[in-house]
Amino acid sequence: MTSDGHDDPRLSEPEHSVMPGEFYCSSEYEILSALLGSCVAICLWDRGRQVGGMNHFVLPRAPQGEACARYGDVAIACLVDRLMRLGARTETTQAKVFGGADVLTFGSQQSIGAANVAMALDYLRDYGISVAARRTGGKRGRLITFHTGTGEVLVRPIPVSHVIQGQIGFPGMK
Repeated sequence: MTSDGHDDPRLSEPEHSVMPGEFYCSSEYEILSALLGSCVAICLWDRGRQVGGMNHFVLPRAPQGEACARYGDVAIACLVDRLMRLGARTETTQAKVFGGADVLTFGSQQSIGAANVAMALDYLRDYGISVAARRTGGKRGRLITFHTGTGEVLVRPIPVSHVIQGQIGFPGMK
């Protein structure tokens, strides 16, 4: 029984917003959320140990000598390491990958979102962690909500604004 009189611990889960450049892991029932555009969030969950975690990264790879979780290569290593410290094992851990939308277009090169997704999938494969679900790409952002006790992820698309549509120009960019 929970402190508020419910039998289901999911009804009183603490909530945490995982901001860009952050990761969070827990062996408790908690709700983690992130608002994603071109950023990517990976939700990892070990079904055997019932531990889960999420990261939220902005760019695929850190510049040499910089170890910041705003970069996917660092964020994934931090997430996997922390989850393994909580008792997770790669063979029973599954990944769910979200985000990587093409919300800003800069010419014909690969979008930041696509590069983030490609890097995430490569790193997960290298770690031997299977991808159970993904909702990536497209032109719209997403709000995701991850339940660390069950591995469930709810995804809500962000409505396209009627005010900001099409390409956004920046000085010096064509």
